[in-house]
Amino acid sequence: MLTKLETKLKQKDIKVVISNFFSLFILQGATYILPLILLPYLVRVLGVENFGILAFATASVSFFRAVVAYGFELSGTQQISIERDNIDKVSKIFSSILIVKFILSCLSFLVFSLILMFVDKFNMNWQVYLFTFFIVFGDVLFPIWYFQGIEKMKMITYIRVSYKIVFILAVILLIKEQSDYLYVPLLDSIGALAAGIFSLYYIYKKHNVYFFIPEISEIVFQFKNGWHIFISRIAVILYTSINIFVLGIMTNNVAVGYYAIAEKIYMAIRSLFGPIIQALFPYLVKKYKENKEKYYVLVKKLSLVYFLSLLVFAILTYIFSPFLVDLISGKEIKESVEVLKILSIGIVFAIGGFYSNLLIIKSKGMLLSKITLMTMILNLIIVIPAIYFYGIYGLACQFVFIQFFQAILQIKFNYEVWSFKND
Repeated sequence: MLTKLETKLKQKDIKVVISNFFSLFILQGATYILPLILLPYLVRVLGVENFGILAFATASVSFFRAVVAYGFELSGTQQISIERDNIDKVSKIFSSILIVKFILSCLSFLVFSLILMFVDKFNMNWQVYLFTFFIVFGDVLFPIWYFQGIEKMKMITYIRVSYKIVFILAVILLIKEQSDYLYVPLLDSIGALAAGIFSLYYIYKKHNVYFFIPEISEIVFQFKNGWHIFISRIAVILYTSINIFVLGIMTNNVAVGYYAIAEKIYMAIRSLFGPIIQALFPYLVKKYKENKEKYYVLVKKLSLVYFLSLLVFAILTYIFSPFLVDLISGKEIKESVEVLKILSIGIVFAIGGFYSNLLIIKSKGMLLSKITLMTMILNLIIVIPAIYFYGIYGLACQFVFIQFFQAILQIKFNYEVWSFKND
């Protein structure tokens, strides 16, 4: 029998998880769903080709965003979650992570600048790529990992949603003709930078977290601590966002536009499940430390519910693909409909994302790196022939196969969830 105190604590934990879920759900909506409101407007005003240029620029910068993130959405969250009651340690973690992200952003900007100068594909529209890259600096300043760690997501959600709404309104008011396409990423980057600066100010004023220059050993620790997660995240980019990059290199901006429309819808639907994983992560960290047997029972139940939910959404997405493309793009685009039907199958395999977090909880970052590296290598082997022989449809099929492969590996290496064998 649970004591009254234990019951209250359990109820409090559940309330925190639910509150964080809704905050993260809104946050994901601001990231993936709100931009869909703009998609019909952008496709109509800019045309599929210019929309494809923007999609290619976003895919090109996604690698550098992953570099700057360095896996802190997991490693940083975990550290803050453990030390949340010690403001001095939290400030030390907070400062060292910001320094690491700043260093990585400067190195990324240097590399990206060289690409803009010496690669023809990029220097033709260098302003678009440069404006798109500025959002990387916004990522440096926006510490979502801190708020996840202390399990208080409301304020950061308000900030992100406000910035996205202002961005949408600005685009509608200022983007009026095809030649205005280069200002879309500029407006997005300005909003991201403003949101990041305000969030840091809020943390300092309301949470008393202070910034100082940490010791070299602290910075080195953050590099080492996040290394395996970083490698896994880079590998994920190399079997997701890089696909549009390769498509842009091998085909043309129109093909990228067709594929990007379908992918944005797919990512918006899949993103609905991201908040569940993120909200549960700090909660499961605590449960794993408290009682491993109960932890595995809980994870098994969550796995089944999560998988069935993914399956339902996959079926609905396939059935309503024509309606979704017409609704989002503002016109009937057969190519995008067919791509979305193929991609919808991949929603089921998003279960792999749930299991990857379980490896982090068990401090098996090296194993996670191994899985993602294997997936990355397979993707790099088959992406080029898939596009060469079958174009955007081949890329969509290849993407689904890679998601399947990655999910199978994640489930295989989390075998104890089902066998109840402790580490």
